[in-house]
Amino acid sequence: MTPARQRARKGEGDLLYEEILDAAEELLAAKGSVDAVSMRAVAERVGVTPPSIYLHFTDKDELFFQCCARGFEALGGRMAAAREGGGTVVEQLRRMGRAYVEYGLEKGSQYRVIFGGAAPHPGALEEAGQLPGVRTFMMLVDTVVAGIEAGELRSDVDPTSLAVAIWAGVHGAVLILLMKDEADVLPLPGRGETIEAVLDVLERGFVRDGPTADGRRPNG
Repeated sequence: MTPARQRARKGEGDLLYEEILDAAEELLAAKGSVDAVSMRAVAERVGVTPPSIYLHFTDKDELFFQCCARGFEALGGRMAAAREGGGTVVEQLRRMGRAYVEYGLEKGSQYRVIFGGAAPHPGALEEAGQLPGVRTFMMLVDTVVAGIEAGELRSDVDPTSLAVAIWAGVHGAVLILLMKDEADVLPLPGRGETIEAVLDVLERGFVRDGPTADGRRPNG
């Protein structure tokens, strides 16, 4: 039986909101899919009755959409901090890529579920540009555009397509390294070495043909 909570005091509503999201994320990681997690299970983990969940989220879709949104918000913060480290755009992109992979590995199995492509909640579609995932991706696109304008990145590929390729590379690295962590059957080198190898290959694909800032020629 779910233990009854006392009536929330002023300011506790926001705390409960975060507790609900925490519980939903934990259950997602444990169960492996949104379909396997019920609102009742989330309520039991938090220690409230199911109706209390609906005071904060209109339905299950909104709850799990907000889980994904919060994850993308945190990821965007990590990538923004990495970009602010100065240096060339190529160096910024490497730091952003490293931050992405490290965040994904830190979240572990939650990453696979939360970043697995949950559809936007219907109520969010009217302001798609404000979705955390969209903002994070556009930050990457803006960085690529800055690199093209600075003459560091190749200009023969559409900036958005180039950003997609970079995102795909680091996303794939997270999934492969998580698979190795869960079942160490792949003959992979160490985590750090693998991450740097992925970033090296990506850099060779997006830099402008010619020497990089440290004098290396990435394409030959």
